[in-house]
Amino acid sequence: MLLDNRSIRHLLTVLVLALLPQAGSAACTWNEPGRIWDYKGSIDGKYPIRMSLVFAADELNGIYVYASQLRDIRIRGHIGKDGSVRLDEYGTDGRISARFTGSFPERDPQGRYGDSVLACEVLVGQWQSADAKRAPLPFYLSAEGSISGKLGNRYGAIGAVSNQAVHAPAERFWRALKAGDRNAVAVEIRYPIKVTLNGKIKTLRNAAELLAVYDAVFSPAYRKAIAAAIPRNMFVRDEGAMLGNGEVWFGANGKVIALNNY
Repeated sequence: MLLDNRSIRHLLTVLVLALLPQAGSAACTWNEPGRIWDYKGSIDGKYPIRMSLVFAADELNGIYVYASQLRDIRIRGHIGKDGSVRLDEYGTDGRISARFTGSFPERDPQGRYGDSVLACEVLVGQWQSADAKRAPLPFYLSAEGSISGKLGNRYGAIGAVSNQAVHAPAERFWRALKAGDRNAVAVEIRYPIKVTLNGKIKTLRNAAELLAVYDAVFSPAYRKAIAAAIPRNMFVRDEGAMLGNGEVWFGANGKVIALNNY
């Protein structure tokens, strides 16, 4: 059974805290080449991004994506002996197009982790394009959780053949919902599907039944929550891939398999 939003948020918090180092050292020394750590934050406080990193000793590999673009951008770098972090961003031509420089701080400057001593849970610093035509921009990222897998196919646990097999349909659903294209939304859903109507669970057997109760299912608040999420590099467990805080779940082929609209 898919978990509800509150359970998912609790699960992610537990996962992150369980993986915090028990020692007092603040050094980022994670060495988990088979694990992907997902971060959420922004550049300059106004450009939301998601970043996925794989830690292999002092080497870092990953991808990140802007909420406004939904295009994977490759990054690669390392952690210096002094704790500094450098992540080079690569363009489609294979050249360095920008760079993240910063560190994993001992304390969270935004207070998400309270007064806990951190290792790699928060990454802060500056982002600057390679041409340096404008001043560097500050960035802040905090860990949401981690999954076992590979950057090239993080959804293997649910049987997906590639990241794009999930991302492309998920993005179509997300964009259609934001645009108010009801028919396009209905096409991206796997039926039958359960929804909450007037506090009760109802099973919708096809697109026509969904469209008949569309406004009741996709309330303004529910649409806002979905629109605020990023349908890229999503948390995944064996039941499916999770958008946002569990508002929507996708299957191996990217179709919507759960709508948590309560």
